[in-house]
Amino acid sequence: MKTSRFAMTEFFAPWSLGAVALLGLNDHIFKARFHNAWTGKLSDLAGCFFLPLFVSALLGLLMPRATTLRIFVGGAVTAVVFTALELSDVAGAMFGTVVSFAGAPLGIHGVAQTRDLTDLWALALIPVGCWYGLHRLQRQTQTQMENT
Repeated sequence: MKTSRFAMTEFFAPWSLGAVALLGLNDHIFKARFHNAWTGKLSDLAGCFFLPLFVSALLGLLMPRATTLRIFVGGAVTAVVFTALELSDVAGAMFGTVVSFAGAPLGIHGVAQTRDLTDLWALALIPVGCWYGLHRLQRQTQTQMENT
C-alpha cells in the first residue's frame, strides 16, 4: 500500500516531537528529582498535546488523504482515553495491563498512575495539538502544490 508523503507530517514536527521529549525527560528524570505537582501536570500537558497527533499519524498509514478527519479522531480518542484514565480505576488497570504487555519487549513493565481531577485541565491542550497538526498538514499541502 502506497502512503502519502505527508501521512505522518503532523507528528514528525518540532513541537510534537518536543512534547514527546519533554514527556520522556519529565517521567524519567524530573519526577524522580523534583516529584511535585508541576512534574505531574507536565506529563499530562505534553501527552494531551502530542497524542492526538500520534493517533492521527497512525491513522494516516491507513487513510493518508483524510487529514482533517484523522486529526479530529486523534483529538477525540485522546480526550476519551485521558478522561477515562483520570476518572476510572478500571480504565487505569486496563491501561496498565496493555502497557505492560506491549512494553515488555522494551523493558517497560508497568506504569505509575495517579488519579487527580485537576489533571483534566490538560484536556485544554488537545485543541491546541489538533490546531498545530492541521497547520502542519496545510503547510505540507501548500509546499507540495508549489513544487508541482
